[in-house]
Amino acid sequence: MRLEKWFISNLDDSQRKIITQNIEDNLVVKGAAGSGKTNLAIHRARLAKDKGTYAIVIFTIALKRMVSYGMKALGLDHERIAYDWAWQHRGFDLTGDVYCEKRGAFACNPDILYLVNDTDVRKFVRTRDKKPSSYGIDFGDWVADRFYRAFGRRCSWFDEVSYTGDLDITDENRFELISSGTMYKQAEQKIDYLIIDEAQDFNVDKYRREIMPRAGKSLSLFGDSAQQMNAFGSDMEAISFSLGYDTMSLDYNYRLPKAIAKVAEKISDKAVDLMSNNRKDGGNSDYPNYPKPVVTKHSSEDKELEEIVTRIQMEDLDDVAILVPDEAAVIRVNKYLSERGIQTQVHYRTGNVVPFRTIDTLDFSNNDLPCILTYYAAKGSEFDNVFVPFASSANTSTRNAFYVACTRSSRNLYISFSGKRTSFMSKVDPNDIVEIDKTVADSTNLDDIFGTTKSAC
Repeated sequence: MRLEKWFISNLDDSQRKIITQNIEDNLVVKGAAGSGKTNLAIHRARLAKDKGTYAIVIFTIALKRMVSYGMKALGLDHERIAYDWAWQHRGFDLTGDVYCEKRGAFACNPDILYLVNDTDVRKFVRTRDKKPSSYGIDFGDWVADRFYRAFGRRCSWFDEVSYTGDLDITDENRFELISSGTMYKQAEQKIDYLIIDEAQDFNVDKYRREIMPRAGKSLSLFGDSAQQMNAFGSDMEAISFSLGYDTMSLDYNYRLPKAIAKVAEKISDKAVDLMSNNRKDGGNSDYPNYPKPVVTKHSSEDKELEEIVTRIQMEDLDDVAILVPDEAAVIRVNKYLSERGIQTQVHYRTGNVVPFRTIDTLDFSNNDLPCILTYYAAKGSEFDNVFVPFASSANTSTRNAFYVACTRSSRNLYISFSGKRTSFMSKVDPNDIVEIDKTVADSTNLDDIFGTTKSAC
């Protein structure tokens, strides 16, 4: 993902109206995929910077890194962002791996912790008295009992101290990674300016009971009903009406080429307009300036993955995302690519039975390694080249989730399936896509990279 492209610095009129709206006012902002909602949420936080406490709350963990990047770019405290569960139960999670100093083979020093990330090492010393400035430790997944005995959950408190040493974290005789450890700083009971991204995935009742009581001065909501993926969420119109907030709209789409936008419109079952105000490359992003989405039928799911590998390697693609319905598919695709020597970026949990942990190797600034994500985790992101395999009738994702996956691309979209194609594409005009049937080539092991085209470009 090209973060420098994702983050908006030159604002259009509709975006400028939103960021100049009085930060004291409650606000609902609606915008389609590629309109810059997450960017505007970050700009809204900048208005609050010198007026009181602020925070951005998101619905998915993967989006946190991208928002953090944008907050840094605007000189904001990039740690004042949290995904929903963490914000409600502990506060603002810090980015990095947590290490302790060993005390023998099966114990660690419970009084000192280190947080190690790409840019620095931070040191934390245990404190007897919990203060508003104290940091806590929590465990995101299963963890060995000895760590629970040493720290408990959300009941051990630490102060940050300056660290100028040269920590050799690779010294396994001295340091141990707490694989699911999370350092966090506490959130205020009330936050003056509370900003919610992906607002459609929270419902009206949650806003009234849990979110509004914690917004001290104003609440700003950014969302898109067509991208609602939480079954318990609410349409933006219902949220705006129920809370009595003013509504503003983002008018333009900057991400999706028209060649993809006209297909995405037909995938959604809502009245989505991605064409009228399309400003991708000044509105010159239809075919033939941009390629039509390619929809390929294969004889098996393994053949779908084989073609993805072939395209990546033969076309030397970078900034690639492979988006799949669930975490089981993430694990499967990651294994397939790894076995063929392709390094990846992933986010998934290893299972639901202990011991398990979350694997997170996402680094959206690295455009060389393909990202493998669920539709859900991909929300808010964009990539030059997006592959959406397993788009068959057996795919149990929702229509909105499939729409989210297909609207992540800023240039090339490749959809593939085996068996019967998903009904979510039933309204797509065949003239707007390139359809390829590779079932014969698959079964005869032909080296035909692009298959037999059924409809002309």
